[in-house]
Amino acid sequence: MMAKSKSPDKEKKRRQRGANGEGGISQRKDGTWEARMTVTDPITGERKRYSYYGKTRIEARDKLIKAQRDLQTGKFVTPNRGKFGDWLTTWLAKYKKMKIADSTFALYKYVADKHILPSISTIPLQKLETKDVQTVLNNMQTAGKSSRLVHLAYQVINGALKQAVKEGKVFRNVCDAVELPKLTYKEIVPLTKEQAGTFLEAAKKDKYFPAYLLELSSGLRRGELLALRWCDIDLDKGALQVKQTLSRVVKPEGDRKTQLMFNTPKTKKSQRVIKIPTGTVNVLKAYQLASGNRDKPEALVFSNKAGGPLDPRAFTKRYERLLIESGLPKTSFHALRHTVAVLLIQAGEKVKNVQDLLGHEKYSTTMDIYASYVPDDEKEKTAENLNAILKDIM
Repeated sequence: MMAKSKSPDKEKKRRQRGANGEGGISQRKDGTWEARMTVTDPITGERKRYSYYGKTRIEARDKLIKAQRDLQTGKFVTPNRGKFGDWLTTWLAKYKKMKIADSTFALYKYVADKHILPSISTIPLQKLETKDVQTVLNNMQTAGKSSRLVHLAYQVINGALKQAVKEGKVFRNVCDAVELPKLTYKEIVPLTKEQAGTFLEAAKKDKYFPAYLLELSSGLRRGELLALRWCDIDLDKGALQVKQTLSRVVKPEGDRKTQLMFNTPKTKKSQRVIKIPTGTVNVLKAYQLASGNRDKPEALVFSNKAGGPLDPRAFTKRYERLLIESGLPKTSFHALRHTVAVLLIQAGEKVKNVQDLLGHEKYSTTMDIYASYVPDDEKEKTAENLNAILKDIM
């Protein structure tokens, strides 16, 4: 019986599939080319076929060769056409929302929606390059955004890509090669000792005078001050504990755009105990009695008429009106926190103690902000101590 002869076209296609050990390469009906590669999962043993397409045979072959090389070197990732924007949205919703404070999540989402997604959301995740991320950050700098906001945008992109690497969606994190701007802080504008006294004198007529006095006695963040409950303050021992913060955050759903929300402090350093001066304790005792909250430990120390939280922005406007009445320059409420730190440092307090009081996570943060206020004689002492040490070891 005679063997059935093969058609020339089939024989040509067979030779093309086996040429140069390239794997399966064939031309499709629409004239484009398809290169195929079968990969065995090392864990499950499951065999999967992957296809790479090109307008020419060479283009398809080159894609196949790259995939084979990646497979040999451990760089192979399953081809995926998913967009970076979709992955970032997924990462925020599934990996971050339940792990971080609502206020932090709102900030992450704001940065993503405002500065990241408009530029790179449509780029396929596996085709995202370092230059794409660098462009986002550079554009933010050009637009005059603060270095802290630029660093936050990087943090969001970097976090999403780190998770993508863990899940094998991409081989490497392109953020590793990004150049970040130096983290800088706005020049602080603290009150002088005389200005602080003028402010407190004017604030005595305000119903929230105890709040301003406590602020200048502790250096609390605004959100920490307004979140204090009476159970957080031990008036007998003259100490308070920072256990929660108050902030206005963007609502993920609903008619109202924002809402006030209590959260736990972000870091362990923020969850601190602060000793209160005796004079401030006495004012707080009188304020507690006058407000009728002596037997209400869960009541907010500083609240609105209904007993609810004070809106931080409204509270700041109240503070700004007092500045105007005092004839003092307009500054942010945060300036009172800076005032506490600067006055302490100028009085010779150790920067490390100021760091603990303010709840900074890193000593370097405190030094970066307040180094210029360290008295010259303290710097001289440091130089003298170093000189003595060098004499002993040389």
